[in-house]
Amino acid sequence: MPDIEARYSVAPILPANTPILRALELPALYAISNAAELGCEEFMRRLEVRLDEGLRLVQLREKGLAREALQELAQRVVELAHVHGARVLLNGNVTLAQAVGADGLQLTSTQLAQWHERPAVAWCAASCHSLEELQRAEALGCDFALLSPVLPTLSHPGAAHLGWQNFAAIAAKSSIPVYALGGLEWGDMTTAWQHGAHGIALLRKAW
Repeated sequence: MPDIEARYSVAPILPANTPILRALELPALYAISNAAELGCEEFMRRLEVRLDEGLRLVQLREKGLAREALQELAQRVVELAHVHGARVLLNGNVTLAQAVGADGLQLTSTQLAQWHERPAVAWCAASCHSLEELQRAEALGCDFALLSPVLPTLSHPGAAHLGWQNFAAIAAKSSIPVYALGGLEWGDMTTAWQHGAHGIALLRKAW
C-alpha cells in the first residue's frame, strides 16, 4: 500500500495532519464478518460480491472458529480483499493479523483497557461503549473506533443501548473517526452522518 502522505500534494506535511489524511482513507461502511452463521464458503461467496460492489473495509471477527480454521479463513479473506484494494482488520489477534498480512487490528474493549502501547500494525481500531473508552482509544493512538450499541441488537435485544442522541454527544468529543454499530441497517447511513459518525459498521446486514 502506498504511503498515505505521498498521495496528497500538501508537502511538507506536519505530523498533526497525518490523522486527518488517514481519516480520508476510511470508507463509510465497515463490514464485520459473519461466517459463524453463514458458513465459511457462503461467507466467502458473499464477501466477493460485496467487494465487487465496492466494499473496502472488513473486520474478521470469528471467535467460534478453531485456530487452524480461523487462520485459513483469515488468509483467504486477506488475499481476496487485497485483490480488490480493500483492507482487513482482525479482531483481537495481533499475531494472526501479522502472520496473514492483514492491514490491522480491531482491539476489543478488554484489550483497550489493558494495553499501554499501540500494537505494531498499520491500522488500529478499538471497540468502545462509552466516552471513557473512546478517550482511551485516542490516547492509545487508534486510527478510528466503533461506538456501540446504538440501537437494540438481535444478539442482545434487552441490553441497554446508547440511542442516537447519546451517540452524537460522545462522538462529538472524539478527535478520531467513529463508526456507529449496533442494530443498524444500510439505510441508517444518513442518520449516522447527521449524528457525527464517520459511517456505520454492519454485521448481519452487511451480507
